Amino acid sequence: MKPYIFGHRGAMGYEIENTIPSFRKALEMGAGIETDIQRTKDNILICFHDPIFHINGHQYIVKDLPFNELKQINFKDKRIIPTLEEVFQQFQNEDPSLRFSLDIFDRETGVALIKLAKKYRILDRIEITDMRIEVLTCLRDYNRDIRLIHTLPLDILNINTHQYDFDEMKSHGINTINVKADKNRLKFNLHYIIDNGFKCYCWGVNHKSQMKKVLKWKHKDEIIEAIYTNYPDVLGFLRDKYYS
Repeated sequence: MKPYIFGHRGAMGYEIENTIPSFRKALEMGAGIETDIQRTKDNILICFHDPIFHINGHQYIVKDLPFNELKQINFKDKRIIPTLEEVFQQFQNEDPSLRFSLDIFDRETGVALIKLAKKYRILDRIEITDMRIEVLTCLRDYNRDIRLIHTLPLDILNINTHQYDFDEMKSHGINTINVKADKNRLKFNLHYIIDNGFKCYCWGVNHKSQMKKVLKWKHKDEIIEAIYTNYPDVLGFLRDKYYS
């Protein structure tokens, strides 16, 4: 077994983040697709990170904009914002091992996402990530099959200082914790996660030195099972070299 690689917002080290070309590049580099999912005012699921953004001194709030209005905004990078349905249509018949890691804005977005994944019959290839345990718990109540990943909030420096009810998380099928590649706390948090019976994912792995450390990490015969990077080709090369 070797770590699975997710292209963070596609392959954003090479293409405009959260766009079809970025997702395509990640796939060509042998990676899965990670993206951020929000809902527009007319309940269209889109791949876009910032809930609020500014262009030429004007503030835009994604949830207050119909999708057609959002498409008409001239972004400096000329991006075309894809809907999640467009992404599923583009990639559902690609490599059957392709996985989608989807970071959601709120519970309602997660519910709509699950419905869409069921429509395209790819629910088994979807992973929903969120920093809020209560949101993940609600999604488990809604669907028993969806894979749920808890991302450790950035304000929690050491996971043992936070009052996690690990047994409660496991009872809701939340068995994986995703942590940032922070050199000052990564090793401790990963050990603590494994010691409490969880699997580990790691995000923000964008430098070769980080990649090599994360790939070599092991505790109690457990490795980091998935890694998020802006450079899937670089990480893929190092992974395959290390695991050859």
